[in-house]
This record gives sequence, C-alpha cells and structure tokens, in this order.
Amino acid sequence: MTSPDRITLAHGRLSLIGVLTQSIGFMGPVFSVAALLPLVVGLSATGRGAGVATPVAIAVAGVGMCGVGWVIAQYAKRIHLCGSLYEYVSDSAGPRIGVAAGWLYYGAMMVLGASTFLVLGGLTRTWLLNALSVDVPWWPLSLAYAALVVGVLVIGVQVSIRAQLVLALATVLVVLVFSLVILFRAGRSGGGLPAEPFDPFSVGRLDLLYGVLYGINMFIGFESAANLAEETANPKRHVPRAVLWSLTLVGVYYLVVAYAQAVGFGLDAQAWKDSVFPLEALASGKEYGSSGFGTFMGVLIILDILAVAIGVGVASSRGMLSMARSGRLPAKLAHLHPRFLTPVWGAALWGALSCLVIVAVRAGDGIFSRETAEPGVLQPQWSPAFSWMAGFGGTGLALMYLIVAALGVKGLWPHVGHAKLLVAGSVGVLVSAGAVFGAVYQAQSPLDTVPWALLGWVVLGVEWSFLVHRRAPRPEAAPDAPARSASEATTP
Repeated sequence: MTSPDRITLAHGRLSLIGVLTQSIGFMGPVFSVAALLPLVVGLSATGRGAGVATPVAIAVAGVGMCGVGWVIAQYAKRIHLCGSLYEYVSDSAGPRIGVAAGWLYYGAMMVLGASTFLVLGGLTRTWLLNALSVDVPWWPLSLAYAALVVGVLVIGVQVSIRAQLVLALATVLVVLVFSLVILFRAGRSGGGLPAEPFDPFSVGRLDLLYGVLYGINMFIGFESAANLAEETANPKRHVPRAVLWSLTLVGVYYLVVAYAQAVGFGLDAQAWKDSVFPLEALASGKEYGSSGFGTFMGVLIILDILAVAIGVGVASSRGMLSMARSGRLPAKLAHLHPRFLTPVWGAALWGALSCLVIVAVRAGDGIFSRETAEPGVLQPQWSPAFSWMAGFGGTGLALMYLIVAALGVKGLWPHVGHAKLLVAGSVGVLVSAGAVFGAVYQAQSPLDTVPWALLGWVVLGVEWSFLVHRRAPRPEAAPDAPARSASEATTP
C-alpha cells in the first residue's frame, strides 16, 4: 500500500500566524458562540447549564483543555509530521493502536467537516430568504460551498490559511467589538458592571458542572495547527505555541462575549436560554443592535462556518496523507498535486463524501425525523442530519483527546518533567471524558445513536489496523520512531 512516488509537502511556507490561524479557524469562535454557547447556558437535552455563571463555566473548561493542549504541545516539539495526533498515539502505543486512533480521529473529523456544508447551505438559504426574499434550495448551495472549499484546499495551504485568516479575523473582531459596546452601554446606565457572572456560587454546583461539560466542546479543533508541522518554517517552535495560544486567545474571547451576553440579557438566565440564538437576538434587538445589524451578523456566522470547513479540510487531508504514506491508508492518498504540493486526493475524497451526504440528506428528506415539539412544524431538511453528524464528529474528537492525554503520560515520560506531565495528563483525561459524557448523556433521538455509531466506527478501525499489518508487515521503528522529521518519513 505504500506509494513509490511520494513527495513531501512544501516546507517553510507558513509562519506562526499561519499555524495559529489554522487552530482558531477550526475552532470557529463566532459559530461556537452562536450555536454552542446556548448549551453552556442551559439550552440542552438535560435542561441544565451554568446560566448566568456561564463565563465561569467557560473559564473552567478552558483551563481544563489546557491540560490536553500542554500534552499535545510537548509532542509537537518532538514530532514534526502532518499526522499530528495519529503520529503521537503511534509514538506512545505503537502503530497498531495508532492506526485505530487515526481511523477514529480523521473519520470523526471528516464527518464533522461534511456537516458544515449542510449548515452552510441551510443558513445561507434562510439569510437569502429573509434579507433578499430570494428562495434558493439549501442543497445546491451546500454543493457549491463544498466545491469552493475543495478548490481552496487544492490550490495551496497559503490560500487556505489566508482565507481562514480573513474570514475568522473579520468575524471575531466584529463580534468582539459588539460585545464591548454592550458592556460599555450597560456600564454607563448606572451601577457599573455586575460581578455575578463571575461568581461560581451564583448557580448550583451541578448546573455549573453541566455548563463546563458543554463548554469543553467550544474548544474542539485547537490542536489542528499540528497538522501543518511539515509546512511551517519552525515546527518545534511554531506548532506548540499555536496550540497553546489558540486556547488562550479564543478562551479570553469566549469570556468577554459570554459576559457581554449575560449583561445584555440583564442577568436573566431564562431569557438568555429562551432566546435560542442569543448572539443574533442581541444583534437584532433595539437596545444594542438593529434589524440590519442582525442581518449582517447572520453573514458573519456563515463566513465563520466557512472558515471552519476550510480548517477541517486542511487538517483531515493532511492526516490522511500521513497515514497513507506510512502504508496505513491507500497509497493514492499520499500523492500530492504536482504544482501546488497539496494532498489533492484527500481533499477530493472529503469533497466527494460531503457531496454524497448532501445528496443523501436531500433524497432522504433529512434521513432522521424532522418532527418538533410543536405539532405540524418540521425542522429544516438539513437540520437533523447536521445535528447528528456534528455530535458524531465532536464526540469522536473529544474521545481522541482522552486517548492522547492518557497515552501521553507513557509516551512523554522520558522527555518532560514528571509532575507537570501527571497533572496535565490527569486534567486532560478528566475534561475529555467530561466532554464525551456531556455529549451523550440524556441525548435525545437521533443523538442517542451517536455512541453506538462511534463504537461501530472504532471496531472497524481496529479491524482495519489488523488487516493493514497482516498484509504489509513493517519494522516497528521505521515510520513511527520518535522525533522523526518530515524528510525521514517521506521520499522525494
């Protein structure tokens, strides 16, 4: 299954800003605030969340994720390959377990990425209908977005990163400024700004815990800078910094935005939760925004999701390339575009999968039930499948964090301080397990099938791992030796 004509990714094209952009773009700060923050507040299947103390829950979740981030950063200093977490697990536990872990990681990532095209098409249709009174079916829009993103991925990593930088930076800045305006106006109204959102005792301890569990999912994707290790000029320096800085910068952004929303809703947790989409509700309201600004905010959310799609495509295509050139996926996925030096077949595979999903959701009328609590009212056709796929992808990535944090204690033991490693590994395992628990506990149909689907996918990965190693036995140290560089793992 190895390829006779492999070549390396273009080295040295990206700076620290480039790899940092990849992590932030994948995390989707604006989309996370719009879609995931309400879960932290309490808009979830359990009906429980941190309420007005949501900023506290986000702070705790962010600190916890730094444990996983620290472990990944230490690996990134030693292993400079585009396979990232797959390479790290292989280094700690051997190639057999590494293949199964890579199967889980990149499979979950591709499903998560395909789901972004569903929501892109759906939100764009809604925006066109509300803003311009133009009704375009969601599925052609989704297909167009898939074609656009695959084209960007093939043209080159610099184009991909610049697109993410423009999309993510513009959307984050607007939302951040809007949040500061809310705080400024609220502070001028008399009495100053309240401290209650930062009081962990303002809600019950279990409610705060649920908020933390859901808040962890807002940080998913921070590690994807490691997939660009071969394309940055100084991977030993740039990748670890990008991993940890992305957690810090986005974490501070989440705190500011969450605090502004708590203040914007007058510290009324019920009103905050009932708004469903609080970011758009505040942007459209007369007190802090306007209908026109609400429409503009809808565009920003769409653009941020587009940045997420590009980030997922960059990471997953490079991960498949890494597995393919070590003989653990079909060799075709190890071939690069002769001009742009990008993993063209990985991008094409993901694009084809995404288009297949879009067509299946359209033909199957959503695949899952579209019924709502209100009789006669149906969800948009794309919505149930998006929720299920996002749940599968997010839970799969959280499970991979758990695996990396647990195995990192063994793999990094000879290389870093033991006390730091034990603390970071323990915290990483704890918060990752919490994220998995929060994603599946009391999940309603069809999300209650996600754990079983993940289990089935992991079983397939284990079977694939044994099949690969039976067909092509390889020396254990060849592709998976520690501290290996891109030049050692590929041939020109």
